[in-house]
Amino acid sequence: MAVLARALTGAPVRLRAARGVGGIRGGEMLIPERTCIAADAALNLDALRVQVVVLAGLLRLAPARAPTEATYEAALDALRLARVAVDMASVDLPGFRALHDRVMARVLAARIAAGTRAAGLEAALEDARRAAIAGGRPWLDAGVRERLVGARRGRNRSAPVAVWGEWIASIDAHPSRDVDGASAREGPPPSTEREAPAVAELRRADALERDVDVRDAPPSAPFERVETLDAYRGGHRDLDGADELDAHLEALEQVELGDLFRGGASAASVLAMDLDVGVDVADAGDADGRRRGIAYDEWDVRTGRYRKAWCTVHPADARVGDAIWARASLCTHRRLVRDLRRRLEAQRAGLRAARRQLDGEDVDLEAAIDEHVERRAGRGGSLRVYVRQQRRRRDIATLVLLDVSMSTDSWVGGRRILDVGREAALVLGEVATQLGDRLQIHAFASETRNRCHVWRVLGDGEEWSTGKRRLAALEPTGYTRVGPAIRHATRMLASVPAEKRLLLLVSDAKPTDYDRYEGRYGVADVRRAIHEARSRGIHAHALAVDRVAREALPSLFGAGGFHILPHPDGLIEALTSVYGRLTAT
Repeated sequence: MAVLARALTGAPVRLRAARGVGGIRGGEMLIPERTCIAADAALNLDALRVQVVVLAGLLRLAPARAPTEATYEAALDALRLARVAVDMASVDLPGFRALHDRVMARVLAARIAAGTRAAGLEAALEDARRAAIAGGRPWLDAGVRERLVGARRGRNRSAPVAVWGEWIASIDAHPSRDVDGASAREGPPPSTEREAPAVAELRRADALERDVDVRDAPPSAPFERVETLDAYRGGHRDLDGADELDAHLEALEQVELGDLFRGGASAASVLAMDLDVGVDVADAGDADGRRRGIAYDEWDVRTGRYRKAWCTVHPADARVGDAIWARASLCTHRRLVRDLRRRLEAQRAGLRAARRQLDGEDVDLEAAIDEHVERRAGRGGSLRVYVRQQRRRRDIATLVLLDVSMSTDSWVGGRRILDVGREAALVLGEVATQLGDRLQIHAFASETRNRCHVWRVLGDGEEWSTGKRRLAALEPTGYTRVGPAIRHATRMLASVPAEKRLLLLVSDAKPTDYDRYEGRYGVADVRRAIHEARSRGIHAHALAVDRVAREALPSLFGAGGFHILPHPDGLIEALTSVYGRLTAT
């Protein structure tokens, strides 16, 4: 389901299990722990698929003001957005409309069979929900809007629509007050910590300080231990701060912990639960990663320091595919390969001036002056005072770094980005082989900092026939942690003896990974990795076929350090042309 969600949204969206009907919270999908709209398991699975498609559509809509309030107006707007998402998906996915209508017919039948009817505005909202499920558009009905929108903004307490889900407010949207002007409390760490089930929606409450008058609080009697607990119903209690978590753990497991209660004193014990407020993401396991992988630092722009050995790159040979793909592609681009090879040969046909030679076509004025000064000083002079024109001797090593993350599974101009990237690498490899150039090709993707993969497609000195078959087997996978891939490519290039080294990155270079490698943090790390490569004498250049790349590449590679192609078909010639220009100088 996660793969489906990411394919539909084109973004690394996260799916989280939650109680209730699920829905949208910020940029995340909340999926019910159990989907049971019918006794038929196949229909329940269809309902889950439909929900992922609908929620993906809601994420793509990204309304300026999400209907998260518990009001009738927001509930009506949520119905409208859900129907828009369904209509969008029906256009993009043939057959989805029929599947959706079959699932929602069962949802409507179950809602009617429940027989729970309220009076007043709740009844009007329920009628609107049933009409929307059946395919109507109650938000366009003047009578419905007159009752539910405007001055009558009472609380909506009825159940949301299953499968369509609901809009859930993020905790970040409601910052809590500081107690006594302080945002954090100092004190000893908790002595006990346990885990609790995940919670989708949080309600925040602030505790009163001890010096505040709490005479209005309900009377309570202290006990040695409580055997049962109830959900938070408001009000205030005196907090004793004792560490009795283990004693109360069984009772705690029976309560839905959906309220965030902020007190002034430090806690003696902690019940850890998956609040999922977007603070951090757990690392992928690295039990065997550190032994077999190569550790690299990662730049933390927030602290201005490297995080030592933070990422692990796992080098491996790419899978070998069928040679038929390479033969067919080269047959298609046969004329382009020939034209590009001739163009590169013409660029390299020029002569260079070799100075301070024993003989040559012209006098080396600088050498002649030095020789005259040396003779007048009585030290004798060198006879190497001529300039000779000779063919250029090229000693250049090039590495192509090919992005194979899931973002390359998207389509632009009727072409899949990864397919175009593979063909571009294939044509460049063919031209470089015919010219006798030293070329390496590697592919990269990631699954958190501990699982950064770099696959060798064509290694230094390997047969091109093997490289062509490995290119054929590349498929989209994982995320785009660009920094470790660039650092590993820099390490490989630096180990190759050459006068000039080129790193060609075929990617939009937009940093994305499951463990929050994105935004300002990710961009800063990629920029630092490029700086590290250039400081070691490696010329880095990027090529991309993606509108998103216009936002990232200029700040990462600087003027003249990147190419953004308006159409994917231009990548093949652009990659080879950039290669020719950089290797001809």
